[in-house]
Amino acid sequence: MAQKLLRLIARGETITYGAVAILLLFVAGAIAVYLVKFVLSSAGQPFFSTLITLINEILLIMIVMELLRTVTRLLLSPVHDVGIEDLNPFLVIAGISVTRRILAIGAGLSVSESGGQLLEKEKFTQSMIELGVSGLIILLVAVSLWLINRRIPGRRD
Repeated sequence: MAQKLLRLIARGETITYGAVAILLLFVAGAIAVYLVKFVLSSAGQPFFSTLITLINEILLIMIVMELLRTVTRLLLSPVHDVGIEDLNPFLVIAGISVTRRILAIGAGLSVSESGGQLLEKEKFTQSMIELGVSGLIILLVAVSLWLINRRIPGRRD
C-alpha cells in the first residue's frame, strides 16, 4: 500500500512539474510577443526609456527561463536529491532580479533628470540607498556563486 502511494505521489509530482514547465514556457513566449509588439509600437518614444524597457523585459525572460531550466532539471533527474549546487539557479535569478531593479532606478533617475525635473532630496537619497543595497546584494550573490562552485567536486574555475 505504501509503495502504491509513493508511486502515485511521484507521478503527481512529475505531472505538476510538467505543467509548471509548460506554463513557464508560455509565460516566456507571452513576454517575448509583448516585447516585439512594444518595439514595433515604440516609434516616436524616447530612445533611452525604450531601451531600458527592452533590457528590463529581456531580463524578465531570462528569469523565467532560468526557472524553467530548474524545473526541467527536476523533471529529468530520477532522484530529487537537493545539494548546495542546487542554489545556483536561484542565485542567478536573484542576480538578474537585482540587475533589473538597478536598471529601473537608474532609468527613473535619468528620465527625471532629462525631463528637467529636480529630484527631491529625500527621493534622491532613497534611490542612492537602494542602489547601494542592490550593489551589495549583487556582490553577495557573486561571492555565493563563487563559493558554491568551488565546493562542487570535479569542477574547476
